[in-house]
Amino acid sequence: MVDGILVWIHIIAVLIWIGGMLYTLFILRPSLSVIEEKKGVFMKTIMDRFFPLVWIAIATLILTEGYRAHYFITNPLFILKLVLYAVMVINFAYIYFGLYKKLPTAENKQQIMAKITTLIKVNFTLGIFIILLIELVRFGI
Repeated sequence: MVDGILVWIHIIAVLIWIGGMLYTLFILRPSLSVIEEKKGVFMKTIMDRFFPLVWIAIATLILTEGYRAHYFITNPLFILKLVLYAVMVINFAYIYFGLYKKLPTAENKQQIMAKITTLIKVNFTLGIFIILLIELVRFGI
């Protein structure tokens, strides 16, 4: 029962992080052309709301996967998943502390936003690949 609840919580955290990136990259950003002059303020407002949820998702993923890791720790694909997850966390920490926190005082806001977008694309791609890896692990491949 506990394992089932932890898997459910884990999946919700994945949905928040990966789903948020999917929405931002493929729906929100392409739609922003209609409000070009307020685009930066709008995206900053969205990041102010979304990034704390990402931190909660990261903590949730660490806790739920940490509890269940003993089931899969001998599988090389699972180890690869953990390494890629660590890369995603480090990448997000750089986005958050290295770029996003500088936005309010930066003169080159557009360049910083472009870097943030590129790094979010990297994390999105890694996240989708991690979902594939964990399904391969789950089905014993």
